[in-house]
Amino acid sequence: MIFFERAFRPFFVGGLVFSIVAMAAWWWQYPSIGQPLGDVSWWVWHGHEMIFGYGLAIVSGFLLTAAMNWSRMDSASGWPLAWLFVCWLLARVGFLSGASLPWIALFDLAFNLGLIAHFAWPVWKKRLNAQYGLLALFVAIAGANIAFYSSLLHYQAWLSPHQALLLGLFLVLTVNLTMMRRLIPFFTEKTLALTALKNDDWLDKSVLGGFVLMGGLVVFAPNSIGLTLLALPLLALLLLRQWRWYHPGIWRQVLLWPLHLAHACIALGIALYGLVGLSWVAPTQAMHALAFGGMGLLCASMLARISLGHTQRNVFEPPKGLIWVFIFIALAAGFRVLMPLIYANASLLWMQLSQLSWLAAFMLLLALYVRILTLPAPKPRAGVLL
Repeated sequence: MIFFERAFRPFFVGGLVFSIVAMAAWWWQYPSIGQPLGDVSWWVWHGHEMIFGYGLAIVSGFLLTAAMNWSRMDSASGWPLAWLFVCWLLARVGFLSGASLPWIALFDLAFNLGLIAHFAWPVWKKRLNAQYGLLALFVAIAGANIAFYSSLLHYQAWLSPHQALLLGLFLVLTVNLTMMRRLIPFFTEKTLALTALKNDDWLDKSVLGGFVLMGGLVVFAPNSIGLTLLALPLLALLLLRQWRWYHPGIWRQVLLWPLHLAHACIALGIALYGLVGLSWVAPTQAMHALAFGGMGLLCASMLARISLGHTQRNVFEPPKGLIWVFIFIALAAGFRVLMPLIYANASLLWMQLSQLSWLAAFMLLLALYVRILTLPAPKPRAGVLL
């Protein structure tokens, strides 16, 4: 059962395939949104599935694999991992097939709870105290998903489906920011043979705390001046950290510069939310800056690097053509976020170009990595494996 040996294999493949299917369906329906998709609108489905479908799948594949490495335990493999993946998959298929919403919620929330259990067991068993923050985020993400379904099913009215989706987005992005803090400086140091890059605990905690606070304002006080007042110092902190991590050599490494660009996209999203607070920019532009950079580009970058390292391949020898994956994702972000700000009259064109660029990126990424993710790892050979 090589496919379920480690969580990165099924969830990376599933996330890649689903990102293509979901965006193709969205492209096919947009802008003439017709009949609802089962019990939900296409707009709600698109938001939910890119966050809790694609984004959470890639994050799960990485962190469940990382938890096994940290603990040296066989905690997420074999049949337990297969059942967890099946729950995730059935929820995705359920939406697309128009299944009853309670059944979709059953499988999706079973995946959320299973993810918590698979991550919590090695963390608790091996007393990995530094990972309890990530565990708390997984619990909060499950809570946001529960709020989403309970709102659609009219069990609660204190949080709308839209608010629940925004909450889920910021929580998944908080996980991603935590991953960035740990991995971007590490990969930069190792790849470019640098001395240890400077990281301050106060800076990292301030960025995470400020980002969580901004998420609360976006969910519960949208379009408020508080967004602007918080965005300015938070943007300064992000740019300071980016400057400390930056080295000109990153642009020569195809598995390095996309990570830095993803961090810059999050900074752009924060800046745009500051303009949202002044009613100068639509909230959807700021939201998609975060989604494309923090979820789209970062997750693709992590998938590309982790898949090589965990299958005993040299990360300095990525598949040829990989650079086009990241170029297409960057173009997709530019078309969706920046071009409507420059020339709003062609918004439909920019949306369609963004969708097609996304599809091109992930179809190419799947073609480059499907054999890597589904076949046994080759025998180790000389090289740097990260």
